[in-house]
Amino acid sequence: MKYGLRTRLVGTLIGVVLLSALVIAIAARTTMNGELDRLARQEAGTGALGFGGYWDQKRESVRLLVTQSAIQDAVRTGTAKRERAGLSAILEGIARQGGLSFLTIVSEKGVVIARSGTGPVGGKEPSPHLARALDGEILATAAVLEKSELAAETLTPQVDQPIKNDDGSAAGQQDRGLALIAAAPVNDDNNRTIGAVYGGVLMNHFYDVVDQAQIALGGKTALLLGDAIVAGSIARPDGTRLVDTKDPSADAAIAKKEDVTTIDTIGGTAYLARIVPLVDDQLAVIGARWYGIPKARFDDIEKKTLQAIVLWSLVGLGLALAIGIPVVDRLSRLIARRSKQVRDSARELAVVVVGSEVSGDHVAQTRATVERSGDLLLALGTSSDASAASGGLIAAKGVVEAVHTLSELNAEVLSDVIVIDTLAQEMGARMADAKTRVAELTEVARGLDRLVTGTDE
Repeated sequence: MKYGLRTRLVGTLIGVVLLSALVIAIAARTTMNGELDRLARQEAGTGALGFGGYWDQKRESVRLLVTQSAIQDAVRTGTAKRERAGLSAILEGIARQGGLSFLTIVSEKGVVIARSGTGPVGGKEPSPHLARALDGEILATAAVLEKSELAAETLTPQVDQPIKNDDGSAAGQQDRGLALIAAAPVNDDNNRTIGAVYGGVLMNHFYDVVDQAQIALGGKTALLLGDAIVAGSIARPDGTRLVDTKDPSADAAIAKKEDVTTIDTIGGTAYLARIVPLVDDQLAVIGARWYGIPKARFDDIEKKTLQAIVLWSLVGLGLALAIGIPVVDRLSRLIARRSKQVRDSARELAVVVVGSEVSGDHVAQTRATVERSGDLLLALGTSSDASAASGGLIAAKGVVEAVHTLSELNAEVLSDVIVIDTLAQEMGARMADAKTRVAELTEVARGLDRLVTGTDE
């Protein structure tokens, strides 16, 4: 199938615009993928750092509450005198005001004197951190609370939950707690350790830190004990919190003991997540902090940008066609007009060549000379008859002159014939060359027609 110049030029114009749009779209998408990924990772890193700030702030808050409790005169006096009722009231007030899950005072031998809650007193406190506090150390750290310690502080119901995989299948039972704890020695007036204050916040199902971080930072947050989420702002498709759920993506950060940035699909949503290992004061990894940004946020940016590129490409195509089609049309018409002129000129040249094999001027001149010779011969015959009748000698003189003139005319005719023959030969050669030129012009005109119309007509 053949196409005309107009069709080909318009098609080329459309193809160039569409190809340019495609190249721009591919280049933009490639660039955006890289830049958006870099931006997302940077935002995830910044958000994780901010989330770490909230975590550290809460840990410092626990430390301050515990250490301030340890140096209160009422606590020091009550510890020295073993005033359980008074100490319990003081501890309950401090815990309620400071948002602590538990606050306990033990003697220098680790025996519980008083608690902020309803747990048992008089027995040995099972926390391994108290021994360091009784040795005079002030500590504040993340820690794992085992079943015995949770039971002593009556915190087991907050922890005892079934653990599920992200698909809802059972994955075990949670029986430990993730907590921010602090411990400080209680000294008497002689700076002698007479006991210790031990308290903290159990993070299982405690949403204050994760919600504050989400509001301030914009992303989703979660705290993991091992690879199980124990608190977070991640929502399930039904809108409920995703908690007590395993997140296998955290295993890489826990195993490597280093921050990991990854695409983490959890709760039906894909996130670009920054997972930071949680360590205790002995540098043992006990869990992770999780901060994620919905990947759809960056996918939407990419999608809208590509849509804008496509839209503006279509606008550009429309403008190109609006400007280009008239130009192509004028160019096509001009070429068609020139093609017609070439073809017409070829036809005229062919007529001139065919009808001009011999010069018209020489033919007319020779004809006139022959006619004069005929007239002279006719006059000579008439003169001879008259001279014979009269026997005149006078008329003979005119005959001689006529014969002389006739001889000159014959010589002129012979010369003209020679010239005509030479011209005829030359014209024959020119005619052959002209016919070749006519054929070439005709072929050029036909080629122009094919170029413009796409047909041989």
